[in-house]
Amino acid sequence: MDELGMLERSPAVFPDAMFHSEEDRHAWEYYVRLVSSNVPALDGPDNPYRQLSFTALTSPILLETIVCIATEHMLNFGLGNVSTAAQRQQRMLRTIGESLHGIDAAGLHETGPAASNIDHEALLTAVVLQGVVVAQSADGVLEPHVKCASFLMQTLDHFCQVPYSTLARMAVQRFGMVDVMLAISRQRRPYAPRNFVLHQPDPERWDNSTPSFRKMTGCPQPLLCFLARISHLACDVEERLEQAVSFSDILAQAYQLESDLRSWGSEFTGTGTIPDGFVRPPLDILTECFYWTAHLLLARRVFRDSTRSPRVQHLMHTCFRLMDQLSTGCGPDSSLPQPFYLAAREAVTLEDRAWVRQKHESMTDYYREQQRNLAMHLTQRVWDIIDEAHVTNSIGLQPVTAVSNGDETIRAMDQQSCLFIF
Repeated sequence: MDELGMLERSPAVFPDAMFHSEEDRHAWEYYVRLVSSNVPALDGPDNPYRQLSFTALTSPILLETIVCIATEHMLNFGLGNVSTAAQRQQRMLRTIGESLHGIDAAGLHETGPAASNIDHEALLTAVVLQGVVVAQSADGVLEPHVKCASFLMQTLDHFCQVPYSTLARMAVQRFGMVDVMLAISRQRRPYAPRNFVLHQPDPERWDNSTPSFRKMTGCPQPLLCFLARISHLACDVEERLEQAVSFSDILAQAYQLESDLRSWGSEFTGTGTIPDGFVRPPLDILTECFYWTAHLLLARRVFRDSTRSPRVQHLMHTCFRLMDQLSTGCGPDSSLPQPFYLAAREAVTLEDRAWVRQKHESMTDYYREQQRNLAMHLTQRVWDIIDEAHVTNSIGLQPVTAVSNGDETIRAMDQQSCLFIF
């Protein structure tokens, strides 16, 4: 009998002594039944987020985290109250804080003693999962949690060594994805070092094993490596521009990266056409969305194309055609927000912007993460900045710098933003 089946047949098989209250036990069951299926891109028997819920029954720090995640999710569907959610979040953060204090007290800043400690791996997992909590709330802040997770990754030597336990692999993979996605959102470099094992292409190790990085995120591991490289190149370009120094050598690297990216994604045509009678798996569509988003980021942030350039508009419409094939609630679309809101920024026509709003409303009504509303607010702010720069350029007030000034305003806004959605 599988774990979920056991739960459905006999929820009382787990003693209430593991929980602070009957309400906490109900929140845990809610996570198992519903939330755990929405966190990864693809649900299935080997879903590590559901397996985590059973590991949590012997780990107080993971149990507190799961109960908090479930409570925030329930609150967004009108199934709880703010007071209970706040109490559980405070309890979870207190438990995490006590565990972090224990690491400091033990002096485990170097690799070694902590590397095989399951309690420290549980702590890393709990900290990494704060992103799920933040995405549910309207005013959550993730940056301190990612910095903390980076410290733990260093402590456990996970930047250099591939972890063996399922729990640690799941935590490392989620950290890697969140770190790069947050770097893209903030227009900065990832916290992970460039030699991070997850940033070295190895699909057999990461995508074709359990837990599968691609099934967890919708983004194949080699594509994550490209996204990390694009983040660094974009920052390299920005630094050279600030110093008024040539960046032709960086562009040469970018052209090589683009060539490598196209070679890797040679199966993706971008036409959006589907043969009659063929049903394309949603996970494959999501993967292609990430692929073309990588091209979009290259064009906008490294090659510095303007929003209205033919290349950017073509890439945006390619993304939109693919995203339109992902029906709301199909499963993998739960991992669509990052590509969606990045592509949405480039919409310039009333028709395209209306499609973005409709898609946003459809996804938000189903998934209810509050950070999606902040993402849409920032998208509309980007539209205003782009429109203002375009008008300024059109009337000849700043014919050379108007577009770049708009991009710099957007970059400053991103760096000050608290947005996180993945």
